[in-house]
Amino acid sequence: MDISQVTTLIHQGESNNLEFKKSTTQLKPAFETACAFLNGNGGIVLIGVSDAGQLIGQHVTDNTRQEIAREINKIEPTAQIEIFYIPLKDEKYVIAIKVDSNHHAPYTYDGRAFERNQSTTCRMTQHGYEQLIVARGQLNHSWEESIATSHSIDDLDFDEINMAVQQGIAAGRVPAIAENETIEGILKSWNLMEGGRINNAAVVLFAKNVLPRYSQCHLKLGRFSGTDMLGDFIDNREYFGNAFQMLREANSFISRHLPIASFFEADRFERIDKPTLPVLAVREALVNAICHRDYSHRSSSVTLAIFDDRMEIWNNGKLPANLKITDLKKKHKSTPVNKLISKVFYDRKYFDGWGTGIIKIFDLCRINDLPEPGYEQYSGGIEIRFKFRESIGFAKTPELEFSGYQLTMRQKNILKILLAGKKMTVGEITETMENPPAPRTVGDDLSHLKKLGLIKLEGIGRGARWFMK
Repeated sequence: MDISQVTTLIHQGESNNLEFKKSTTQLKPAFETACAFLNGNGGIVLIGVSDAGQLIGQHVTDNTRQEIAREINKIEPTAQIEIFYIPLKDEKYVIAIKVDSNHHAPYTYDGRAFERNQSTTCRMTQHGYEQLIVARGQLNHSWEESIATSHSIDDLDFDEINMAVQQGIAAGRVPAIAENETIEGILKSWNLMEGGRINNAAVVLFAKNVLPRYSQCHLKLGRFSGTDMLGDFIDNREYFGNAFQMLREANSFISRHLPIASFFEADRFERIDKPTLPVLAVREALVNAICHRDYSHRSSSVTLAIFDDRMEIWNNGKLPANLKITDLKKKHKSTPVNKLISKVFYDRKYFDGWGTGIIKIFDLCRINDLPEPGYEQYSGGIEIRFKFRESIGFAKTPELEFSGYQLTMRQKNILKILLAGKKMTVGEITETMENPPAPRTVGDDLSHLKKLGLIKLEGIGRGARWFMK
């Protein structure tokens, strides 16, 4: 490593895999961070650089080198740590501590394990430590392979299982003979059942009811007014269900809140409907979030948040040790966190192969002239951020837009829902409301808002749709 590489790193600023320390008086926190990098995706600690990114340097003596060697010996198990001494002026140096991610995690420094959360180093949680132990292969089975103690085969949705088989046959990924198999035979072929008992993966995929033991099969959905979570909720809900139910619920929520642009081309008579985001890219991101998350953490969830300028999908878990965030845009070999769950999604043709889905997301956004999605790893999870081409919000806030009208809180809520730009039936509006009243009550409110000239109606009967004027 030379000074030009150090300068390039400093310009990047502190991050999930880069830390600055002013001098070797901070050796202890420096090696806590090195330990965190070993437990994550690797990284570099630069000693002789201020928090503000100013190149300071420091003198290096034999005693300095001995102190660093002593700190290295406090890392367990033994790790490959590279130390670089990059010369500056006035006989000063920048010391670079470089570590790579390693399959032997978890590592400890001075008897304690550390992890990286964005640009901060912190003590690793007990759960995180146990998960790394599992990844290292010190336990016999992964979570998804473990027997489900609270569910039996009778607790599974047979219709969903049969639908999965039919889709797999149609995709050419499940043999046609499976159509004549029993439910038990189908589950065994997917390694979801052994010795007459189903495993955790079978529950996640096909359970009719996941509560109370599988509270991690949880989906949080929010549509915020504005560009941060400080804005009011336009829609806020959560859902507990199996993996395919969660996928359908997320898709329904997105369909309600992302507007569709309609236009005509000169050589075509029919109208063209173009969604705000490419449907296949969003589905790929949702499938990744559901398949690759850490299900062993019972308080975890998949979260989907829609703002005026973007949509974010977050799931708990970490990238495999051989991958970094910067690798996601490249062709890479990915090892699924949940192999059994991912196999069933693959057989249903929800994705085409390992390691290609994220590249497809980037390609679809580029083809549709959308900003490149962003990936970030933080708070024990991974997030993808889709940016909209233009805001789906409104220049005026709902409070300003509706001033001068005598409206109830329920009527204001209806207007906020319709502000998303979607044409909706009475039933769809009612479903979107928190603590929804009877559809007849919502219908009366809609009629009142129409008389005020705030909304319009398209169509007749139950299929009639309401929208903002």
